[in-house]
Amino acid sequence: MRIIQSHSTWFPAYTERVPELPEAREELLSGIEENPGRVGSGPSFLLNAQIALTVDPEAAAIETWYAWTSAMQLYHAMFAVSATPEGETIECLIDQRVRVLKGMGPQYFANPGNWLTAFYLALTCRDKKRWIELANFPIEVLREQAEKGGSHFGRHTYHWISALQSMILNRPESMFSELEKAIELSDPRSGALGGDILDKLVFPEMNVFRCLVEGDVEGFNNALAQGLELFKDYYTEDEERSEDINGTVPLGLLAFSCLVYDRNRKRGDFPIEIESTYLPKFILNAAWYGEFAV
Repeated sequence: MRIIQSHSTWFPAYTERVPELPEAREELLSGIEENPGRVGSGPSFLLNAQIALTVDPEAAAIETWYAWTSAMQLYHAMFAVSATPEGETIECLIDQRVRVLKGMGPQYFANPGNWLTAFYLALTCRDKKRWIELANFPIEVLREQAEKGGSHFGRHTYHWISALQSMILNRPESMFSELEKAIELSDPRSGALGGDILDKLVFPEMNVFRCLVEGDVEGFNNALAQGLELFKDYYTEDEERSEDINGTVPLGLLAFSCLVYDRNRKRGDFPIEIESTYLPKFILNAAWYGEFAV
């Protein structure tokens, strides 16, 4: 078993803030049924979940799981209201309450970055219904909303999302083809822009995923170890990065590790041989799954 220690993103103020997180979530959700655009608060919910994890790195406390699943629910809701036409409504469970939200049609927050976050969170929460819905969300809508919102995503991002959607929709030929294109286009030598982000954050996710879908146990563990080390390298490059709360958890690596953990629990043929505080123990092993509806 290889052990990879994480760096700490904890601040004393975070410990004081954790008891206030449930109230903060409810405040952010206030009026969401009248104003469904408030689903765009997803990043604030994710921030709250990250704060909880700085205090509780293993996610051993149920409040951490509440914060984590609530972030997943709100990120999914961004795409649920965007997929629902104006004049229609949709029920979304968010933070332990079913909310009846008004459809809005495609919105600016239905962009590739938020899609990846929503998808990874759904995998970590083992929410099959939500990840299937996300897999059916049109990539062209993601592209259009990114452009309307003034956000730029490299070409590799759309092939990467297509590969992930193809995995869920059981389209292996498309999955491998799109993955190959995503890897090729994310290589700075091919002209891709992004530098350290591509080398240390983007490509490692693709490499881990490739080993997963190829059933390469040794390759997966090596790629996961390398990905965690590169994630750490990126977020400890300087003092400013080391304090960035986004360095708390490598979301994509955690998501794929959850898939492998569940496969190994069922089949016993794909052990994870890496232990890291970057991979919260009780999220990875689904210890809280089923404790309450998500």
